[in-house]
Amino acid sequence: MREVTERDFRKEEFRDAKPEDYEFRADGAIVRKDRWEIGIYRIASILRIDNFEIDEVVERVREFVLKEEKEEDEKTRQED
Repeated sequence: MREVTERDFRKEEFRDAKPEDYEFRADGAIVRKDRWEIGIYRIASILRIDNFEIDEVVERVREFVLKEEKEEDEKTRQED
């Protein structure tokens, strides 16, 4: 059997993480510093946008939400 090390006590999600890539959020949770960037890339991928500016992603999300709200309003009116 191998010897227990400090690494064995770490949460799986942080096991091989570099401390300089993380920070404390206001509520005390440990989070990645680049979480906002990663989030924007995920949203852009869902929207199938390549080579984007953040404002473009925000606008596409806004358009999507407005379209969904409009469709929901129309559906509600049809049911009445």
